[in-house]
Amino acid sequence: MNFDEQGHLVCTPKQLYDMAVANPHRLLTGYLMMGTPWAFAEYAQYCDFLEAVSERTGVHVKNLYVRGSCHIGFSIAPDVDKIWVVMGQHSDLDLVIVDAEYFHRCQEELRRWEARNPVTNLQQAAKAAARRAQDRQYNCFRDKGLPKVVCVHHRKAMEKIAELAHCGHKRGVSAFIYPDWHSAQQRYEYDLTRLCSGIQMGSLTTPPEQPLPRDPIGQAASSPAQPTPPSAPQSGQPEAPPQS
Repeated sequence: MNFDEQGHLVCTPKQLYDMAVANPHRLLTGYLMMGTPWAFAEYAQYCDFLEAVSERTGVHVKNLYVRGSCHIGFSIAPDVDKIWVVMGQHSDLDLVIVDAEYFHRCQEELRRWEARNPVTNLQQAAKAAARRAQDRQYNCFRDKGLPKVVCVHHRKAMEKIAELAHCGHKRGVSAFIYPDWHSAQQRYEYDLTRLCSGIQMGSLTTPPEQPLPRDPIGQAASSPAQPTPPSAPQSGQPEAPPQS
């Protein structure tokens, strides 16, 4: 696996899966938690996006990154309906925010709402509460699926950031918020463990050995045709500005 001249990760699903089995720690710290997301054609666009998030949240740009299909170009979510699905024009940006103060402020607001609104026998409410309980095991706060009256300040910030269309067109922005980097890594490791287990047990589709299609501007293509691999991929640190 390598990075191209703009810092995009260049790999096949099979290569990513093999590394998830052999060295998940290096996969996370060296590839999945860094680099330019494929949703951004250029590194400079990604920098503009991170600066816009920082300005509206007060979180330093070095404590922000994007994960999920918009980062690597295809989904590795351990879900039979999502696995290996290529990024589309309507795919949301899954933003990771690592900041203790921001995390605790959101979490406290959610806890106050939960205290005033205990879970009833409604199946949907119970399912949402169970997911929040699981997230808390990993010190994770997710804004997706929250009651509309919770964390309004955060929701408005994400909506304003989406309107700026740093990807070239508007994409929704949903956030995973953590108090520290260890929590963010542990949650990602949990997802990788589920991915590998699902493939080994046969409940998830075997990873394709060929590159998944992408269009010239970094968005996933809808055609199943195979892409032309990026020329002269470079290994190195994608967090640094790209070489001209």
